[in-house]
Amino acid sequence: MEEITLVRDFAIIMVVAGAITILFRMLHQPPVLGYLIAGLLVGPHTFSSPLVTDVHTINLLADLGLVLLLFGLGLEYSWSKIRRIGIAVLLIGTVEILTMICVGYGIGQLLGWSRMDSIFLGAALHISSSAIIVKTLRDLGRMEFVSTKLIVGILVVEDFAAVIILTLLSGIATTGTADIGDIAALTIRLVIFVAASLTLGALIIPVLIKFTHRFGKEAILITALGLCFVMALVGKSLGLSVAAGAFLMGSLIGDTEQAEDVSESVTPIRDMFAAIFFVAIGMLINITEFGEFIIPGIILAIVFMLGKILSNTVTTYISGHDGRTSIQVGMGLPQMGEFSLAIAKLGVDRGVVVGPLYPVIAIVTALTSLAAPYITRSSDLAANLINRKSPVLLRELFLRLEDWLQAIRKTYSRDTEVGIKIKHAVRNISINLLIIMV
Repeated sequence: MEEITLVRDFAIIMVVAGAITILFRMLHQPPVLGYLIAGLLVGPHTFSSPLVTDVHTINLLADLGLVLLLFGLGLEYSWSKIRRIGIAVLLIGTVEILTMICVGYGIGQLLGWSRMDSIFLGAALHISSSAIIVKTLRDLGRMEFVSTKLIVGILVVEDFAAVIILTLLSGIATTGTADIGDIAALTIRLVIFVAASLTLGALIIPVLIKFTHRFGKEAILITALGLCFVMALVGKSLGLSVAAGAFLMGSLIGDTEQAEDVSESVTPIRDMFAAIFFVAIGMLINITEFGEFIIPGIILAIVFMLGKILSNTVTTYISGHDGRTSIQVGMGLPQMGEFSLAIAKLGVDRGVVVGPLYPVIAIVTALTSLAAPYITRSSDLAANLINRKSPVLLRELFLRLEDWLQAIRKTYSRDTEVGIKIKHAVRNISINLLIIMV
């Protein structure tokens, strides 16, 4: 009887999610929003007789979806791509992430939320949606723009930071506290885990994948998934998270010559379980309480979009890029990401988030999903308007500041002698810090 219930629930989820996804594709809206609505429809809080009854098993399948989501992200952002991120992009991403975390924590405290809820809110506000943003830019024909390359670099920094933050929050949720000592211990364990995995993985994984590739797509698919779940299990057993292990294995396989074949084989399975993951998130939302959280949701959506636009625009400009490019970068990232929902779900699952965080994050995700494409399309219009309406004196001041910042950027770029010396110094300092921590 339990098997029939699971099959029935699975069939309902797939049919409803599939129908709503098609509808949202026709309306040119992100499918993530459709999955959330599908979860609302089949979840236990919407109708008196829920369509899906075995919620526990669906949540277990959703956990698999998170693992595969992170694994697919690692395949897309391989370790070699992460290493090639420019210092400027790294600084832009870091400043923006820290700004949004602090803003989120502050807003949570102003709303009267608990310290733990505020920490999770700050973490949830730091990340944008890679998939939706890249698709929007591709649809606009901007993939060759300088601003798009900067946006993709910032998204890489955000996604990698999200894996680290998910790992740290998982440890904090386990202990139930946000003690600095616990965070430091988790960080050290994470650094050692990453260093050991990259060192051993770089020696073993390419050989294993190359050997398996000779036996066809089925063999390489099973091998890749096996490695993914083994690494996720190792990360979990070390007190970190399945997210860190899955992402690391994906990034290691992403560096192999067979990465494209692995990605092609894994993508359909990843998409299916990712759909279940987002539907399961929608099932957690109690629609009867929506009216209670709509005002905080609107406030946070506005704060999120303004924070993203201002922080990325200012830091991109300070890094030596022109005003138009800076505005395009800032207005290209106001879409809350899927991992924001994952962070909120982690807090709910571990029982450390008991406030309105989850429904509020769901509302913010929905609102920014609707608004972000229009904001991105308006970046050129905003740049032209600012250029046309700005006072002449202010415009000349910014042009001189822009020339000065670009001169500094060229002086310290990676291709110059000074840039090479700085790069070597940073590398040596990083290695020494890693040795000290180990």
